[in-house]
Order: sequence, then C-alpha cells, then structure tokens
Amino acid sequence: MIRSILVSSLLLAAAPRLAAAQPAASAAARGAEAADWLAPASVKLEAELAAGRDEAARARLKRGLRQAGSLWRDSDGDQAGFEAFVRENFAGDQATLDALFDRYEYRLEAVDGHMDALAGALREHMDLDRGPVLPFDEAFAGYDPSAHLADDLFGNKLAFVVLLNFPLTTLEERLSEGPKWTRRQWAEARLAQRFAHRVPADVQLGIGQAMAKAERYIAEYNIWMRHVLGPKGERLFPAKLRLLTHWNLRDEIKAEYSEGAKALPRQRLIQKVMERIVTQTIPAAVINNPGLDWDPAANTVKASDP
Repeated sequence: MIRSILVSSLLLAAAPRLAAAQPAASAAARGAEAADWLAPASVKLEAELAAGRDEAARARLKRGLRQAGSLWRDSDGDQAGFEAFVRENFAGDQATLDALFDRYEYRLEAVDGHMDALAGALREHMDLDRGPVLPFDEAFAGYDPSAHLADDLFGNKLAFVVLLNFPLTTLEERLSEGPKWTRRQWAEARLAQRFAHRVPADVQLGIGQAMAKAERYIAEYNIWMRHVLGPKGERLFPAKLRLLTHWNLRDEIKAEYSEGAKALPRQRLIQKVMERIVTQTIPAAVINNPGLDWDPAANTVKASDP
C-alpha cells in the first residue's frame, strides 16, 4: 500500500503534461467523430463489405468501423484514405481473422519482451545493489524505450487494424461476461484494450520519469535493523541487516516465526517501525542511515557508537 501511495503521489509530477496533452487528444478524437465524411463513409463501407458475410462478421465490421473511427485523426488520412484502409484491412472471414490474431500475438510478444529486457538493463542500478546510484543512473531508469511505440503503431496504422477487427470491452463487460469467455476471447479483449487510447509519447516519457523517481525513493527507504533499539535499548537484530520498506519488513515478521523465543520481541519492534512509517512520524534521519540508533517506541535518536 505504501508503495502504491508513493508511486501515485509522484505520478503527479507528470500531471502538467497529462493535462496539457488531454485537450489536444480529446479535440483530435472529437474532430474525427465530427468529420462530415466519417459517418457516411462508415455507412457506405458497412453496406459494401457486409454483403455476403454472416451475421458475426457484419457485427464485427460495424463495431470495428466505430472503434477505428473514434481515434482516427486528420493526420491519419482523409475519407479516401480511411475507406482504402478499411477495405484492405478488415478480416472478413475466420481464417484471415485467425492469421491476423496469431501474427499480432507473436510479434507484439516479441516487441514487448525486448522492451522489458531494455527497461531492465536501463534500471539495473536502481533495482539491484550495484553501488551508489548516480544522477545518470536515475536518468537511464527514467527513460522509457517503449514511449514512442504506441505513437508509431497508430502512425503506421497497425493499431487501427486491431481496432477494426477486435472488440474494445468495458470493465463491466469483462466482469459480467468474462467468466464465460474462452482464452481466445480474453486474448482478443486484451489486444484491443492496448489501443483503447492514444497517449502522446511525451506523456509516456513523463510517466516513466515520475515512476523512476518514485522507485528510487522506495529503493532508498531502508531501515538498518541493528540500529533499531528495543524497549531497554537492546539490539535485537544481527549486524548489517537492512530491510526495505515495506515488504522486507513484512517478510521479516513472517520469517521470525521460526526463531523461537527471539521472535515475539523482534516482531513487536518491527510492528512499531511500520507504525512510525505509516503515520510518517519516523525521523527522516534514520532512513537508510547506519550511523544512528533509533528507539521507535520513544521515537528518540542518538549517534551510534562505532
């Protein structure tokens, strides 16, 4: 919970960009929906492409025209461009739809996997204990190599191919109908959901930078347990035990059940530490600092004896 709160708070750093981008994105979507040619073009295409197809294909076509049209912008093409795109990319039979799904599944999995590997390499000094985190480490961690991917997939119209052929679903639909869906139906819903919004690349980069700041804050929020003193000033934990807030503290409470008589005093001390963190009455100076001794019950701090 603490991590979620910290991440959510630091995402506010990206709020100005999000707010600035939202009117433009909304205006673009409204412009596509309000274009004089879009409604008649959709009616024309539906009549043309539905001929000779079964009811399921006709329903997919109607839904796809609506979905693709809702995010189509002037920069994506005029009426002739939209009509040509639909005629070329609507999968009117099951075999073509299956091929479309299989190839998107394989290729997007490959793209996402490589993006994850890149992100992991860029974040290595933030996620692993590789020594001091330097300013350029944070810059690397804040760079999202996939930030322009969604823009590119809309730009080359691969995103529109998905919107034309697979269903966008609401949370309510997934909750009410999802238990009856097949794995393929769930996969189609997840594929389409990926392109439900057009988020500008600079906004994605802003989110990545805010997340990196949040993660660095969390990664450095360590408690040196040897320097957390018990009610009588005693040291209950071994030297060099450093626990990350909050899941390391939580896991240590569970681990202590195997420690016999030592367990309960240690667990109660960890509980007091977590209470101080949750209520934000923890002295800032003791965070990630092995040079101070801290009594969390009295909430007093003193220099540690070397």
